Amino acid sequence: MTMGAQAIPSTHVFKRDEDLAVALAALDPRAWRQLFDEQYQRVYNYALVRTGNLADADDIAANVFVEAVKGIRGFNYRGKPVAAWLFRIAHNETVDLLKRRSRTQTESIDVAEASRQLAATDAFVVADEWREVREGIGALKPEHRDVLMLRLVEGRSVAEVAAMLGKSEGAVKVTQMRALQSLRGKLGR
Repeated sequence: MTMGAQAIPSTHVFKRDEDLAVALAALDPRAWRQLFDEQYQRVYNYALVRTGNLADADDIAANVFVEAVKGIRGFNYRGKPVAAWLFRIAHNETVDLLKRRSRTQTESIDVAEASRQLAATDAFVVADEWREVREGIGALKPEHRDVLMLRLVEGRSVAEVAAMLGKSEGAVKVTQMRALQSLRGKLGR
């Protein structure tokens, strides 16, 4: 550390989302550290499940925070969680990557590798049944997959998912119901 540089405390100092948003816009390093500490693994897991590729998940998670820094001046706090804005960026980055990938190559999801990585991060319980569910989720329409991942895997509320995806709460509930019906059909249950 150079003279005059201050260490960034690892404790989370911004309890209210509004305070965090203001500090992020002011480029307060403590706010960015808190956002990274709280959200990086969740963003990474989201990207990993969507892409099925460890390198792509790493790239997306890194790009999300780069894009967040670039776009923070345009972010207006309106009572919705900062994480919703961050996951909107993650969604866009993931969609962009999947579009690029589909134009350049077809690549299957490496379910076994994704399972090992997720187990290492304690994000999911790895078992045969969960593998089948993941494969079923991977075969869903992207909008269905997004809602299920955010609601059931990430544990987000309907309101949070609606904010993240730019949908109404009613639309999220309907999409979740249809996604679960489709998943049941794919699992034969």
